[in-house]
Amino acid sequence: MSGEGSWRSADYAERFETHDHADFAQEFLRRNPDYVREYNQTEHCALADPAKAQEEREGLARRWGLSFPLRSGKIGEG
Repeated sequence: MSGEGSWRSADYAERFETHDHADFAQEFLRRNPDYVREYNQTEHCALADPAKAQEEREGLARRWGLSFPLRSGKIGEG
């Protein structure tokens, strides 16, 4: 086992007691090699063709079932 300790230990559980579903989902994706590979490919395409960047990123989000309900260009306005 790695130096992280057992996921069953009280110490380990305490580290994550304030995490919500979104936190766990983000951590899952961060560790998922298929998602990481596709994310990197998407960013490469977005940088290569900025006119299609939003379309590329929306495609990634759709394929992985992601949504960003608080993300908007108008955050902090009004």
